[in-house]
Amino acid sequence: MSGADYAARLLANAPSGPAPVAAVAAYCASAPLAFEVAAALGGEPPAIVLFDAEATSRESIAADYRTRLAGLGVQLDETELSERVDAVALADAPERLVEELTGDLARRARAALRAAGADEAESAASATQLVNAYTDWLSHLVAAHHARTSPWEGEVLRLTSADTDPFGFACAGGRQRALRLSCERFELLRSEETRAAVLDMLGLARTSDTRERTARCPAA
Repeated sequence: MSGADYAARLLANAPSGPAPVAAVAAYCASAPLAFEVAAALGGEPPAIVLFDAEATSRESIAADYRTRLAGLGVQLDETELSERVDAVALADAPERLVEELTGDLARRARAALRAAGADEAESAASATQLVNAYTDWLSHLVAAHHARTSPWEGEVLRLTSADTDPFGFACAGGRQRALRLSCERFELLRSEETRAAVLDMLGLARTSDTRERTARCPAA
C-alpha cells in the first residue's frame, strides 16, 4: 500500500466542512503520512506539525515483527527475520508482504494458544483479534515506509522530546523549524511547552475561521 492510498483512506473517513485545514499533525511513525495527507488536501499547503517524528525503515518493521513473535514465545535469528521481512517484497509487493506476515503471525498465535491450553474456538478467536490489530498497525507502517515527504513547500514544525533522537526522521524542502523540548517522550503530547509551540505556529499560519485536522499514529 502506498502512502497516498493510505492518506486517501484516512481522508475518506474524516469529517468534512467548508473551513480550510490549518495543519496536519502526526506523531511517531505517522510522520511521513502527514505529508501525504497534507498533499491530498489540495489548495494552499497546510502547516505540518511532527511530534517525535520517526522514519519507518525495513529494519524497524522487522524489529516490530520480531517483538510480536517474541510475545508468543517465538525467537527468530537475523537470517530468518531478513527472509520474512524481505526488502524486495517490501519495495515491490507491500500488500503481499503484509498478508504473508499477518498469516504467519496468525498460525503461530493459534499454536501458542493451543499449547497454553486454549481450545480450538478460543485460540481461533483470540488469534483473529490479535492479527486484526497487527494488520492495521503493519499496514500503517508499510504505508509510512512508502510515503512521499518531498517536495514540500509548506511550513514544517518539528517538536522533539528530550529523550528522543532528533535526527530520527529527515524530510527535504519546506520551511522547517525544529524545537527540542525539555519534557520526556511520554509527556510530549500533554506538555505545556508543546501546546505553546503549536499555538504559536498556528497563530502565524491561520485565520480565525480555520480549523485543525490531525493524522495520528494508531499506536506508539
